[in-house]
Amino acid sequence: MTSRDLEILQWAARWRAVTCPQVAREFDRRTERTRRREVYERRLRALHQLELLQQARPLGDQPRIHWLTRAGMAAAGVEGTPGSPSVGELVHDLEVVELAHHLAVTQPDHQLVTEQEIRRSEPNPSSGPGARLRSDIEIGAGRGTGGRSFPDLASVVTSEDGAEQVWVHELERARKGRARLLSIMLSYVYAEHVHGVVYWAWPGLADPLAAVAEEANRTAAAAGLRPCVVVRPWQPRL
Repeated sequence: MTSRDLEILQWAARWRAVTCPQVAREFDRRTERTRRREVYERRLRALHQLELLQQARPLGDQPRIHWLTRAGMAAAGVEGTPGSPSVGELVHDLEVVELAHHLAVTQPDHQLVTEQEIRRSEPNPSSGPGARLRSDIEIGAGRGTGGRSFPDLASVVTSEDGAEQVWVHELERARKGRARLLSIMLSYVYAEHVHGVVYWAWPGLADPLAAVAEEANRTAAAAGLRPCVVVRPWQPRL
């Protein structure tokens, strides 16, 4: 195994599953070089043979997916239980990787933290006020919502004076009930450490999401808080 293989494992550990094209794009971006897809396919195949990765193709119209085994997690130096991709959530999970790439390109000064990383940061998800992103930064359910919420992504940006702002990103592919969606939005509105929330809406969902976001922002304003929920369209990329 090479140092590049280790980097691939560490990056793949941030997600429930990744495809070879996503791995290739990420590491071509890091090295500012374009390598043949076969180079990455060989690397992933070797990691699979070492039992550090699992692979499958549950959806015929999507590329083969790869995710870490317990041995792969240990090799990558990542604590916690390996994630297991769900067929029902697979399109969403792969699109979140696409969204992260979009944010990395458009907001290079932001540090991205994934849902997997947030969940692993707290051994017992049922205890404590929230899951730590890193020292003194938490994401969790806000006051009065009676639950917890883990975002698809969070981005942290540090200003010149050293102050940190946390932005939460949610990719909405399936329609949720208004009450449930409002509760989740308000959990972020009431979280003092969250500066803003961006809902990336699948085609056809922007208008209903915007209506609930307006309600959440009105509730925030009535409570003397700064409205912070915005909705942006997302065009699927896979």
